[in-house]
Amino acid sequence: MIEPLLYELHDMARARGIEGYRRMTKTELLELVGGGRAGGPTTVERSVRRGLGLLTLRGGTPENTLALETLEELASAVEELAADESVRLVAITGAGGRIFSAGADLSAVAGLPGVEVSGRGSAALDRIAAVDVPTVAVLNGHAVGGGIDLALACDWRLGAEGARLRFIHNELGYSPPWGAAERLGRLVPAPVALRLFATCALVSMQEAREMGLVDDLAAPHRLLGRVEALLTRIERADRVAVMATKRLLRPDTPREAHSAAFAALWDARSGEQSSTVQA
Repeated sequence: MIEPLLYELHDMARARGIEGYRRMTKTELLELVGGGRAGGPTTVERSVRRGLGLLTLRGGTPENTLALETLEELASAVEELAADESVRLVAITGAGGRIFSAGADLSAVAGLPGVEVSGRGSAALDRIAAVDVPTVAVLNGHAVGGGIDLALACDWRLGAEGARLRFIHNELGYSPPWGAAERLGRLVPAPVALRLFATCALVSMQEAREMGLVDDLAAPHRLLGRVEALLTRIERADRVAVMATKRLLRPDTPREAHSAAFAALWDARSGEQSSTVQA
């Protein structure tokens, strides 16, 4: 039997009139309405095939929840793959076909001060966002709460048809913990971003694509093929030039950095051409 997702447990608790359900851990909710117990921590599996570095979240339950240690492990794996000169694209996905990630592992962070929960998680996602190699979140299933924060830390998002984004942050009584408000505000107007959070919106991948939150859609069994097609297009470009361009697209990059980046690449290419002619 598949365990309910966190937001489904909240819906069941609300329907049963259980008070204080938003503050309960998943284990407590399962005991009250779900008939089970939560599993082990989510681990990060990695593989490299051709120029694709693939990272897969695999949880002790189908939810692929995110403990702070999981986010830090994921950030380290992204950095290591980005440092591999054979890797042109880093993809993050979830194991199983039902969910990408249900967000923070509330049982793992219970009792920690808020500054640690937010600070460590934000730092990990900032590390993912900071790598120069392009990254894509492959949303094989639902993305809930902090799972959306993680997806937004990637450059692109590829969604499975039939999956949804659940902006559950405010329903739990919290603001987005790991930078989702800032990153979402770069993709859509601030009033739209506020509406998604304030109404605890449940957004289909098709709607997310129309809003610009998701870049492309595919049937679940075609997701990997779509990622490989994206990789093929990226491989037409020079790796160093792509990395330099990604750095220039970051907020508040000074204008002089643009000129310096072009000059460095131009001079390096001119030097290569001169060496070829002389040879």
